Amino acid sequence: MRKTLARRNVAIAVVIVLVGGGGLWWWTHRSSTTTTAATQTTVAASVQTLSQSISATGTITPAVQSNLRFATSGTVTSVAVKVGDKVSANQQVATIDPANAKIAVNLAAANVNAASASLTTAKSSSTTTAAQLAAANSQLASANAKLASAQASLTSTTLVSPIAGTVASVSMSVGDQVAGSGTSSGGSGGSGGSGSGSSGSAGATTAQIVVITTDSWTVTTSVSSGDLPSLKQGLQATILPSGSRTPIFGTVSTVGVVATTSGGVTTFPVTIAVTGSPAGLYAGGSANVSITVREIADALTVPTAAVQTANGQSVVMKVVNGQPVSTPVQVGMVQGPLTQITSGLAEGDQVIVEGRAGFGTSGSTGTRTRGTGTGPGAGAGAGGPGSGAGSGAAPTAGPTP
Repeated sequence: MRKTLARRNVAIAVVIVLVGGGGLWWWTHRSSTTTTAATQTTVAASVQTLSQSISATGTITPAVQSNLRFATSGTVTSVAVKVGDKVSANQQVATIDPANAKIAVNLAAANVNAASASLTTAKSSSTTTAAQLAAANSQLASANAKLASAQASLTSTTLVSPIAGTVASVSMSVGDQVAGSGTSSGGSGGSGGSGSGSSGSAGATTAQIVVITTDSWTVTTSVSSGDLPSLKQGLQATILPSGSRTPIFGTVSTVGVVATTSGGVTTFPVTIAVTGSPAGLYAGGSANVSITVREIADALTVPTAAVQTANGQSVVMKVVNGQPVSTPVQVGMVQGPLTQITSGLAEGDQVIVEGRAGFGTSGSTGTRTRGTGTGPGAGAGAGGPGSGAGSGAAPTAGPTP
């Protein structure tokens, strides 16, 4: 009797385990049971401004930079500025010992006096030939030229800034021996400027003092050969300096035609002149640049997801008297979620955007469909495991959960 009762209890336990296990399996898998259904929303064709742009990264540079270097060799006797100092135009910033330059001037002046005396003697002599007179004139001209050169060398023992700005670098100290560049120092220019006959980053590398403007800026960047034909002077650019949330603006000022190749990639230099004098810019800082190469105002648009292809023809499903009608259209510019329609629709025409959305047996797999809107990026969205086209703006029509 007891054995029979024991077998009955075991059988009941087995049944409970099986039933319980089956229930647990159903509970854990019920939320993944879904079906797929099409969702449809209607969107009105609307007028938008579409644009195409080229994006790149660039470096912020001063619009004017003067790379200063002594034209004469000598010993530095004074350095009147340090990094960060403000200077005015024609302000003295450094000097070298002028002793040797003064000696050269005195010697050249004496040679001029001697040549002038020789010419006077030649002119007063009745026996002077034309050749002798010409030689005396040539000697005086040569002496005057050497005096002018000596005077220029003396002047160049004082280094001055040709521009008003801020000292960006100083690479010499009192007592240093400096080698002259052989040309007058200073100079200025766009996108790096020039000093002692050199320009850009190379000029700054060899400069003894660099002065930059801080109220006018450029951004230097580069583009690929594929983007180059789209660029020209005067195009508008939006610039976002690194670390900033506020964009600034500018225009393309130069488009280079000589390529630079690095790592097998060929690019062309482009310079953008920053508009105005925005604060918070620093030489050498990086920036993201977006150059608008094409813009269409008053473009009739529909969501890109509404445009389909049938028999080689672009079509949309236009709502006519409450019924969808396949309507051929001509498309123009495509800007992400928006496509321009150049013919086949009118503003306000309703078109259908179809998507696929999953509907499950629990909230975790259900779908919430956004309404559609007429702003940029309008379209139908879907949640859950389904998918939608675009993203919704202000709701105008469409199914609700």
